[in-house]
Amino acid sequence: MGEKEEIVMTAMKKNGRAMMRLERKKKEDINFNNIHHIAGGPYKGILVSKTADELESVQPSEGRVEFMAYLFVKNEGHREPVQDLWTLQFWFRGSADGVQKKKLFTDYFQELVAPGSLSKNYIGFVKRALVLLKNYRLIKRVELEVKQNEETEPDEDIPPVQSFTSVFTPSTYAYQFVPEVQVNNKHFLTFKIKAAGDAYLALSAVYGDVDRKTHEIVLGAEDNTKSFIRDGSMGAIRAQATTINLLSEDDFRFFWVSWKNHVIEVGRGAYYGKNTFLKYKLPQTKQFNINCMALSTGRASKGQWEFAEILDELPVWRTYTGNYDKERADKRAKIRMCLLWLAKKQRMLSCLEDAYPNPVPVAELLQKCKIKSTDCIAAVVMLNEMQRKGLIQEVEKDIWMRVQSGEQNAKHEIKLVKEMPTLTGKEQPTIGVITGLFCEKLAVDAMMEEKTTYVKFKTEGRHHLPTGESQVYTCGRIGKNTVVSTKLSRLQGGQGAMIAAENTVTRLLGTFSRIDHVFIVGCGGAVPHYTDYTKHVRLGDVVVSMPVDSSGAMYVYCQKVERLQGSRGYSYMTRAWDARDQTLQTAVKDLRRTSEIRSHEPKPWELYVEEGKDKLKGEESKFHRPNITTDKLYATNRDGTVLRYDHPRPRSMYGSGYREGQMNVRYGVIGSGRIVARAEDLRQDFSQMNNVKAFDAEYDSVLESLEGNRCDSFLIIRGMCDYVDGQKKEWQPYASLTAAAYMKAVIMNL
Repeated sequence: MGEKEEIVMTAMKKNGRAMMRLERKKKEDINFNNIHHIAGGPYKGILVSKTADELESVQPSEGRVEFMAYLFVKNEGHREPVQDLWTLQFWFRGSADGVQKKKLFTDYFQELVAPGSLSKNYIGFVKRALVLLKNYRLIKRVELEVKQNEETEPDEDIPPVQSFTSVFTPSTYAYQFVPEVQVNNKHFLTFKIKAAGDAYLALSAVYGDVDRKTHEIVLGAEDNTKSFIRDGSMGAIRAQATTINLLSEDDFRFFWVSWKNHVIEVGRGAYYGKNTFLKYKLPQTKQFNINCMALSTGRASKGQWEFAEILDELPVWRTYTGNYDKERADKRAKIRMCLLWLAKKQRMLSCLEDAYPNPVPVAELLQKCKIKSTDCIAAVVMLNEMQRKGLIQEVEKDIWMRVQSGEQNAKHEIKLVKEMPTLTGKEQPTIGVITGLFCEKLAVDAMMEEKTTYVKFKTEGRHHLPTGESQVYTCGRIGKNTVVSTKLSRLQGGQGAMIAAENTVTRLLGTFSRIDHVFIVGCGGAVPHYTDYTKHVRLGDVVVSMPVDSSGAMYVYCQKVERLQGSRGYSYMTRAWDARDQTLQTAVKDLRRTSEIRSHEPKPWELYVEEGKDKLKGEESKFHRPNITTDKLYATNRDGTVLRYDHPRPRSMYGSGYREGQMNVRYGVIGSGRIVARAEDLRQDFSQMNNVKAFDAEYDSVLESLEGNRCDSFLIIRGMCDYVDGQKKEWQPYASLTAAAYMKAVIMNL
């Protein structure tokens, strides 16, 4: 313990309760007029205050332990049992996480009551607690409370020692995982909570992920009137109940939740199995092991949660000493090495996804991923492991290709061919879909039925990365329409990428001569509005290319920017495209009109998103919506300072059907051009001037090829994954899925 710090003990007795507070304090914060005794010898650094009438108010404790003590008191020659409830509460300092805090107070308690050193009287117990606290430097404060139990006869079966974990959640929808409360070895939890409403509990299979393989339980939603069970964070509602005034911001309320036998149940009270008010029997596609738990509260309230566990069931950990632990250091080093190789594996997989449908020689793959020659053997082992999982394939010696695996519960045949087979009659597609990212292709294909994927590839005599020789076509059905999807290879940049994109479009329209309509579907960057919800585009939304003025422009590409002399304005040299055939635009207008009339009904694209999630569960990419807290809105002032803004919310007249995290569809121009998309001042100015709602990664070469091949009917649909041009990866799979789902809704409306 530092020289400027002491441990101060303060006692209080009131209403049959004896309380003792042991607290670390800086010397300058101690009122020595209240100090009764300064200890020496083995107790040096410990001060004893005068008995207090009241203890100063402090924040709620972060953990506690409760146990029963049985004492025998001599009374007229015989011994009478006395039963006391003892409670130890703990506060911490520093940045220790929940697991470390729980380990600390558990270690402290186990050392305090160890059989060889357990005191037989109250004073000795307190002295032992003081001495131990000197060694546990991260514990800021300990309170001991003793309260006599009204029961006069002790139970034959002594109650176990219970450990309580407290969790505090702020008034913002931001999940925090609680690893100190183990759930992987249980099938139910009991807990209590104090909150005004909007309390969220997520049961998840994957630590850190509350979207994929997660059941979300919402207590006291919609002004403390309803409760839900949902598929993941802000997911589809699977069970709901009217629960008026379920929660209280002044008092703790007890609840329990169970996931036994693949049935989610939620009830009131501390007794598991009673007063059930929510129940959801999980279908086979939603069944998984519960491995972790996360908590949150919404904007309506902050929350205080408390969970209890029987301490006897916990492992006996080594006493905390702060000494170097070689075994732990070795374990951390091993984990770090595993994480590094997982990152390298992901880079190789991403590289193959960008190149798809073109295969990549292993030497070029390792060079592109910056893997050292000394790590070549380990890299090849990793490639073979990914091949065993069905993610990639060695199409020829030392030449690898990403492959589309079959979706869950869907018939999807994948064929590697040297030449495309001839399709006749109804097999010939009338709608083509162009994608650029691998996850975009997967999302589009998940919208089809009765599909077959043909991968035509070429590797002979290749010494450099491919320039578009290979093609991939997935032919299937959406409603009554036959559809084919393809993917652009993205491994190159500059002029080579433009040529490859133009070649891909030309081959698509040449191979399938009956295509009448083309969709360009995938990710984009949102153009936000900082004050008006009706104009605001945020992550997870969809932007559909629709003209907003008499020019008819749907897509505007910025070729050059010049600053206007004598002003802060800019001049833009642009190229714009519109569709001469308005068939797809008319279908969008009809779909928009119908959805607005039926505003209280689920939108068809929302249903298609849920169906797509179920089909794509087996894929490496995560197609569930990322946590809403990752959707942060920033703006840069002219002086260079960066400010964070809250997302605008709808006014009351627009907000009746609003819920945080919902997917909105916006209609307007889509812009492109790296020079404007990635400079914030240019981006905002260009957007306002051209009514741009979203940006993408320069698909002007695709549109030029469509125009050159006389394709007059096209539509661009972008799901928002960032606030630039759609290149950030975290939201890409979900954004791809939302765009594909809206594409399906348009096709079904043709």
